[in-house]
Amino acid sequence: MYLKRIEIAGFKSFADRTVIDFEHRVTAVVGPNGSGKSNITEAIRWVLGEQSAKNLRGGKMPDVIFAGSDTRRALNIAEVTIVLDNSDHYLPMDYSEISVTRRLRRTGESDFFLNKQACRLKDIQELFMDSGLGKESFSIISQGKVEAIFSSKPEDRRGIFEEAAGVLKYKQRKKKAEQKLFETEDNLSRLQDIIYELEDQLVPLAAQSDAANRFLALKEKLTTVDVAYAVLEITKAKEAWETAKAQLSTFNQELAQISEKINQGELSLHSLRQQRTAFDETLERLNQQLLEVTEGLKQAEGQKEVLDERSKHTQKSSAEYQETLEEVTERVTLLNEEKAELIGLLSQKNRSVQEVEAAMLACQQEQEKYQRSAKEIIEELRSQYVEAMQEQATIGNELKYLERQYQQEAAKNQTALSKQTQMNTSLKEKTTEAQIVEEQLTQAKVILEEQRKQYIHLQEKAQTNKKRFDEEQKKMYQLMSQVQQVRAKQRSLQDIQENYSGFYQGVRLILKNKQQISGIVGAVAELIDVPQDYTVAIETALGAAAQHVVVENERDARSAITYLKENRGGRATFLPLTTIKARHLPDYARNQAKQVSGFIGVASELVQSSEHVQTITDNLLGSILIAEDLQSANALARALNYSYRVVSLEGDVMNAGGSMTGGATKKNAGSLFSQSNELQQLTAQAAQLDERLLKTEKQVQHFEAATKEAQAALEELRTQGEQARMTEHELQSRLQNLENDLSRLKQEQQVFDFEHREVQAFFEEYDEKKTSLEEQQKNIAAQLAKIDQDIHQMNAEEDLIEEKRQTLAQESARLQAAFAVQKEQVAHLQQKIAATNQALEENEARQHSLERQLAALTSNVSDHEFSEENILQRIEAFTKTKQQVTAELTVIREQRQVVQQEIGALDEALSAENLTQKEKLSEKTEVEIEKNRAELVMDNRLLYLQEEYNLTFEKAAQDFSEIEDADQAKVDIQELKQAIEQIGPVNLNAIEQYEQVNQRHLFLTSQRDDLLSAKAQLFDTMSEMDEEVKTRFGEVFDAIRLQFKQVFPNMFGGGHAELVLTDPKDLLNTGIEIEAQPPGKKLQNLSLLSGGERALTAIALLFSIIQVRPVPFCVLDEVEAALDEANVSRFGHYLSAFQNDTQFIVVTHRKGTMEAADVLYGVTMQESGVSKTVSVRLEEVREGGSFAADQA
Repeated sequence: MYLKRIEIAGFKSFADRTVIDFEHRVTAVVGPNGSGKSNITEAIRWVLGEQSAKNLRGGKMPDVIFAGSDTRRALNIAEVTIVLDNSDHYLPMDYSEISVTRRLRRTGESDFFLNKQACRLKDIQELFMDSGLGKESFSIISQGKVEAIFSSKPEDRRGIFEEAAGVLKYKQRKKKAEQKLFETEDNLSRLQDIIYELEDQLVPLAAQSDAANRFLALKEKLTTVDVAYAVLEITKAKEAWETAKAQLSTFNQELAQISEKINQGELSLHSLRQQRTAFDETLERLNQQLLEVTEGLKQAEGQKEVLDERSKHTQKSSAEYQETLEEVTERVTLLNEEKAELIGLLSQKNRSVQEVEAAMLACQQEQEKYQRSAKEIIEELRSQYVEAMQEQATIGNELKYLERQYQQEAAKNQTALSKQTQMNTSLKEKTTEAQIVEEQLTQAKVILEEQRKQYIHLQEKAQTNKKRFDEEQKKMYQLMSQVQQVRAKQRSLQDIQENYSGFYQGVRLILKNKQQISGIVGAVAELIDVPQDYTVAIETALGAAAQHVVVENERDARSAITYLKENRGGRATFLPLTTIKARHLPDYARNQAKQVSGFIGVASELVQSSEHVQTITDNLLGSILIAEDLQSANALARALNYSYRVVSLEGDVMNAGGSMTGGATKKNAGSLFSQSNELQQLTAQAAQLDERLLKTEKQVQHFEAATKEAQAALEELRTQGEQARMTEHELQSRLQNLENDLSRLKQEQQVFDFEHREVQAFFEEYDEKKTSLEEQQKNIAAQLAKIDQDIHQMNAEEDLIEEKRQTLAQESARLQAAFAVQKEQVAHLQQKIAATNQALEENEARQHSLERQLAALTSNVSDHEFSEENILQRIEAFTKTKQQVTAELTVIREQRQVVQQEIGALDEALSAENLTQKEKLSEKTEVEIEKNRAELVMDNRLLYLQEEYNLTFEKAAQDFSEIEDADQAKVDIQELKQAIEQIGPVNLNAIEQYEQVNQRHLFLTSQRDDLLSAKAQLFDTMSEMDEEVKTRFGEVFDAIRLQFKQVFPNMFGGGHAELVLTDPKDLLNTGIEIEAQPPGKKLQNLSLLSGGERALTAIALLFSIIQVRPVPFCVLDEVEAALDEANVSRFGHYLSAFQNDTQFIVVTHRKGTMEAADVLYGVTMQESGVSKTVSVRLEEVREGGSFAADQA
């Protein structure tokens, strides 16, 4: 991407619309002072979102609009457009060309456009954020900004490094998150106050609503039962009245007939009655026996019916179990199929993982081929070139030596006899010298072996120290992270305590403003220190009293209450020290408590408080006992006759009087005492971590020093080893030469008599050796040419090899990412298989259970069959007995008839008629009474329905269902009336009121939970942003520091420079110091350098940043103004070196910079106060930036 052009209209001195087209490389803007050339830089900064008029050399933003001149009126609009070539999609927009426009009216209205579409300033800022092209980025260096780098604080100087690291968007996100967090906490505070007020209303409303609901439910139930019972009574009474009326008519007819029969049969009454009595006794006995047999038969038949019903039920249950078993069996089959399918998918995915892993291995092997860079290969080729040159020199020496030997041998051939004596002497000397050299060589080998062993030992020691250094350093970083986390949590808790979060609204208002209210000592929770083990128990014992406010006297309490009323700040309870009296446990109670197992102590004695408020502590906790658990608390309360309150460590309470409070409690890490304890723990933990960190840092320094010491010793030993190997090589060569000489001398001595033949053989050997050496010389010459060619070729292919290495690195990263995804998918499939196995096991277990139950039902069917057989046998026995009794009864009756033939049928008939007459008269009387009673019941119940429920009998019978059990209904009516009386007075409006308040409470509670969740998410987001900023900033700073160390000596022609973090442990806030040592000077801070040195140092820093974070274009406004000509030339050289990656637009008046530019634009004021641009040639530009166009 690059800046194609800028269009300026009405901006500062550019009154007319001006379009400047920029080339892709270096463009220089020149012109005399005051011509307005720097306004081009400010126009670019302005269109990119600059909001400070001061940074644009103005007092207020409308100052950038053309203010007029002697010949022109002031304009009302300023507009600047820049057009960017985005064909490489450097900016995240799907456009190959992007235009950014900013328009300002003198009335103060601003417009922003992206590709001619209206947008917000925020959209433009986010588009260029972390791209290196923002208004505050290092890519736009205005006049004075170079000096600002020197004069700014180290903390302010980190801004350009953050822009280069691309962390501004993360800091912006964190800033937004902090703002949201502030708003969330404020909303939480207000919401909690409302919730507290609603909760105060809910408690009484809930009781009233519950009472009203119970009253309505009981009333409705009573009406239903009472009306239905009345309908039942009326119905029964009506039926009884009608039945009695019909019976009375029948009785009158029957009594008339009976009276007539009695009168006719009175004569024979006495005789007939005596005979009948005898036979009646016999018949009564037999009838009783028949009745018993018949009853037994009925019972047996009833048992058979029950058994038949149970059998049917068992068969039905068996069918249901069978159906369920089939469903479970089918589910097991489906799960097995699903498991097989998942295993197949897992197998396929494992093969995919293996394929990706194989591809990764192949890519790594390919990377190994290009592991070494082109520079390393060239360096190796040069080393081979030097070795070949050395070998060539050695062969040349051998040829010279061979020539000298030939000459010697020729001379020897002429003077053999004269040199025989010398030969013998020389042989003796050479033998002695060879012995001495051999001894020296043996000693040198021993020394070399000792050095080798010592080197291995030192190398192992260095590796061990390095390993320990790495381990301790990793441990140090972990401890640093833990310290940061603990400190952050500690600060968070401190903020919570300082803001009194967790206190009621009224209490919080009093505590925050206690400096304005006299006599405020503090809240009870602040004044009491509770050990960790007793936190839950003391919190439970105090309850809401933990938030009571202790004041000096009653007058202070009244003042505080008045303050709450005036500020509408809620309510609070105050404890004046002058009125609150201490409460203590009597000695007898203490002695009894000590005898109970599980008694811990009196609550006031388990906490600590100042002597000033000890009375308050004793008042609140002096008569409360603490026990280990609920069982101990119960025993302790029983021993004290339930006279005192006892609290267990888990928060269960035995109240005075015997009531108990307890159950599951939710651990509240945010409670008042828990916060205080946690803060103390965090403080202690932070101190321990600091101590451990200090020890670890010392260990890191120790092992780092030990590692460096071992490495220095290794280097020294390596040098000694090289010297020892050279000595060994020299002695070896020397011994070899001596042995050769001795061999030659001995041979000459042995063959002295055959001198002529020996000389001829030597001449033949000489020719062959000379030819061989000359051939070797030719081969080495060819090898040198080949190496030289390879060096030139590697120089040409260096970029290609580096590109190949990067391509392979990218491919390796892609394959590693794919490998991680495949592994995650494999893990997911394994989890699904595990879940399927679990489901399969559960269904198989249920299948076995159903099979067992089905077997049990089958067994029950068999038992039923056995019982049915026994019952059938009993029925058969009873039937036979009944037949026998019936037969006997028939015989007796026949005998009775025979006896009574003589007595006469009239006596029996008369007796029957008299009895019937009497019974009829009695029954008639009872029916008359029943009829009168039914009439009374009907009248009373009809009147009750009318008066109590305003119902007629017909309406009541229609609207209310019938009841089956009248007695139970009567009991229910009485119980319901008693229950209604026990409720007492009822507020029926409380139901609706409670529902409204409760719905609002639920809604606000849900909102509070959402806010708490959002608060936690915001904390997580801020932590993630901090980690990302630290990582990116650290990596980019290290890269820029290394580049700066290289660029600085190149710019200065020597010297040394360093970038130093003021606080390396705090990468979020650390400042940056720039230390520079120009050639010939001491290392010193940037502020102590001369103006030119500081400018050149800042330029070196700029180029270092661009090397680490290349930007599409860079605007430099007279940054080299303070440089001398030599440094300006270096500056221009760097511009040319970077122009392939970065487009430079340079506002300058220096010749050296202009010479480095590809295009020159001139800015002139041919008309007073109005800037115009012209194209100029380099030769037209004079010193100071003026050019011929000035004279036009």
